[in-house]
Amino acid sequence: MTDSESCIIIGAGISGLLAAQRLMRYDMDVTVIEKCKTYGGRMAVKQLGDAVFDAGAQFMTTRNLIFRERVELWLSKGEVKPWYPGPLKNMRYVGSNGMTKVSDRIGESLNVRLLEKAVKVKFSKNRWKVTTEVHGESANRSYEADWLIMTAPVPQNLDLLDASKVELDYDDEVELRKIQYLPCLTIMAQMNGPSGLPNPGAMDLNHEVLRWIGDNYMKGISPVPGSITLQCSTKYSSDKWKLSDEDLIQNVMTAAKPYLKADLVEAIIHRWRYSDPVRIYNEKHPFRKPYFIDDNLRIGMAGDGFNGPRLEASGLSGMELASAIISPV
Repeated sequence: MTDSESCIIIGAGISGLLAAQRLMRYDMDVTVIEKCKTYGGRMAVKQLGDAVFDAGAQFMTTRNLIFRERVELWLSKGEVKPWYPGPLKNMRYVGSNGMTKVSDRIGESLNVRLLEKAVKVKFSKNRWKVTTEVHGESANRSYEADWLIMTAPVPQNLDLLDASKVELDYDDEVELRKIQYLPCLTIMAQMNGPSGLPNPGAMDLNHEVLRWIGDNYMKGISPVPGSITLQCSTKYSSDKWKLSDEDLIQNVMTAAKPYLKADLVEAIIHRWRYSDPVRIYNEKHPFRKPYFIDDNLRIGMAGDGFNGPRLEASGLSGMELASAIISPV
């Protein structure tokens, strides 16, 4: 067990939350800092009137035994439910009231500071100091701990370190800067009736514009029929990133029309700039680990940029980083 007693985690997505949960089980004092008003990161839920939409991750899988045990625990508590088996016959699970249900339950048991943005970090005398801007307040806050874990998209982590004049090992930094992401444009649309999608209410598409259509009513999370989430292909998202919301919604709904049996009432859009990592940390290294850690600097990073885009992979990244801090080799 490490002699460190405290840790600050930047980011309350699945990797940050599961890392915090594991560290706290070993009696570490953990503070999680999150710039948004909710937990979960891409396990986001949006509302449009009474309609509810999964806006980011649409489901989670359990290919790993450790993560499967965690999902079975959530199942027993009614926090997740099975949706349908994917192409590999492994079940796709969803939050019982949306994907954020899981992250909300985890976050409620942790010391999470919502609506605080980390704006500066400093490492001195084997301690980290993190300064935050608090939404709606003029005065900044600061926190100190033995360890710092960063779970935001890697370019954002590096921007914060650069702005704070924190220097990483040269080789580590080179590898971290190689991590690349693709964007995703997501439309949440309320139709004037049932969508008409076939059971179970989901379509994986290989379309020029669309890669996914999901019916949140058929999924069991929206009380309103015809509440659909449409996610664009990575190429379309990259090419049309700066297009206006109005034009994007019109183009996407036109592309989706052959799959739907109802007409659009209203829609909102979310732009995920860092949606899918296409190159992960130390990708070609034969002994790679699903996280970054520097024991001398007492800093670690975890998330999908280190283990792949699935929620399961991102969560395991945070858990394994926490284990490396608890029991250093």
